[in-house]
Amino acid sequence: MPSHPDLDKTIFLDTVDSTNLELKRRRDEFQDTNVLLVSDAQSQGKGQKGRRWESAAGLGLWMSLYLGRKSSLTHNLQLLSIYTGLVVHEIISPLIKRPVYLKWPNDIMIHSKKCGGILTELQWQGDAIMSAVMGIGINLSHEIEDFTLSIQNQATSLKLEGLDSPDRASLIDAFVYSFLGNLSFLDSSQELATKWNQKAYHMNELVQWESPQGIFEGHFCGINNKGDALVNIDGNLQVFQTGEIRLAEMI
Repeated sequence: MPSHPDLDKTIFLDTVDSTNLELKRRRDEFQDTNVLLVSDAQSQGKGQKGRRWESAAGLGLWMSLYLGRKSSLTHNLQLLSIYTGLVVHEIISPLIKRPVYLKWPNDIMIHSKKCGGILTELQWQGDAIMSAVMGIGINLSHEIEDFTLSIQNQATSLKLEGLDSPDRASLIDAFVYSFLGNLSFLDSSQELATKWNQKAYHMNELVQWESPQGIFEGHFCGINNKGDALVNIDGNLQVFQTGEIRLAEMI
């Protein structure tokens, strides 16, 4: 059972539609508290843009952290996805030999394959953030055949990357300790961006950027201190708050 002075409650479930959805449904119950919800399986795990996240029982770490304490909500929460990615990077990097990268805005990459993802959702009331939910999914024990055929060339797990027996409980403890113990780092936006850029996937590479404004080709230059993506397009540094990044030659 993870323990930290700023964690009020931990809930373990056998299955749920989505750990993020479950916490959002129970916001009234969790007012002014920080709650961790871990499920063995999710039937409707979500990624970015509502995409399905495969969350089979016994194969991964599927959890969400609810921030409701006022003391936890005083930080720069608009950088939560960036910060959470750094925390996940910190806890899994020492476990495997291959380098781990962060793909904007919220994917955990090993080599060229996705091993994890983050989904951050903020609850606003006017200009104030009332609560935040961070969903974290990390593929732990998958063999190739455990992924559906359509993603077998794009997904990986810690086991496939050489970690014989991924320990879910240890990863949960490490995440809680690191995340809640370093929340003030959210307020050091430039330092946070610099640290993230050091681990950025596709840094300085030619990419295609798909955004609501269209598809652009340029060189990915990391993020600014607001967490926005920076792409050099024809010599002009463009700022994107939303979008999807792919290597240009892969399109």
